[in-house]
Amino acid sequence: MRKNRMNRAVLLCGISLFFWFCNQNGAKTETGNTAKTEEHSGSGMAAEGNNSNKMMELMHENMTTIQEADINGDPDHDFALLMAKHHEGAIKMAEEEAANGTDSTLVNLAKQTITKQKEEQQVLQAFADNQREAPKDTANTQVLLQPMKNMMAKMGQNTNASTDHHFASLMSMHHQSGIEMARAYIPVAKVPEIRSRAQKIINDQQQEKAMLDKWLQNNKQ
Repeated sequence: MRKNRMNRAVLLCGISLFFWFCNQNGAKTETGNTAKTEEHSGSGMAAEGNNSNKMMELMHENMTTIQEADINGDPDHDFALLMAKHHEGAIKMAEEEAANGTDSTLVNLAKQTITKQKEEQQVLQAFADNQREAPKDTANTQVLLQPMKNMMAKMGQNTNASTDHHFASLMSMHHQSGIEMARAYIPVAKVPEIRSRAQKIINDQQQEKAMLDKWLQNNKQ
């Protein structure tokens, strides 16, 4: 009888230890799952905060393309090449607005920008492609890159605005950098055709920038 009681006590003790161990494992699993859920939730929030500004992505891509351009030190060649690539960024941003914008004024302006800058881009790229190779001293034409660098340094990372606001704000900045690039080129221009093209770019983009800035003034977030 006494032996049976001892066996029963050992059995109860074993059962108790078993349930205690299960409870501990359950608590650890729950804690681990909670940590994973919080980690996943945090990653989702970070992704949401960083992927909603397509215009900004296009601007960064364009800056990379411009910085990687094969300038050769000839101001006419280098301006034509860099502005052709600068136009490529404006065209892509305008295409994004034309596809996803909702404001008719901006959508129409974007469509006009696509047509106008594609024509200019073809002229500038053809000129750059046909220029003779010059010495690889690019010190004097590096200044043409500075407006884009200045623009990128000033840009904020606003991901909460609409496509229309992103387009108006960033295209205004993009135009300003193009204006400054053309102004930096004109004093050292040698080819009258490209110099005239640079002045036309200044005039056109000043006009479009004024329209974009006015829209932003009238459509504050």
